[in-house]
Amino acid sequence: FRRRYRMRRSLFVKIVEACEANCRYFTQRRNAAGLKGFSAYQKISAAMRVIAYGVPADYADEYLRIGE
Repeated sequence: FRRRYRMRRSLFVKIVEACEANCRYFTQRRNAAGLKGFSAYQKISAAMRVIAYGVPADYADEYLRIGE
């Protein structure tokens, strides 16, 4: 974990909890078909990937779908 994100897991969990508390986007919800969407951890890791590497958000979507 520390090698991939270059931070402690406890810091990552604090970031996820703060994002969930302040922005509805980062909470896991069900879609119209009743299926669960991506978790907050998946959404935060994709956002960090976009910010860190400067890749387009579409590539981060593909990255998330691989991990399903």
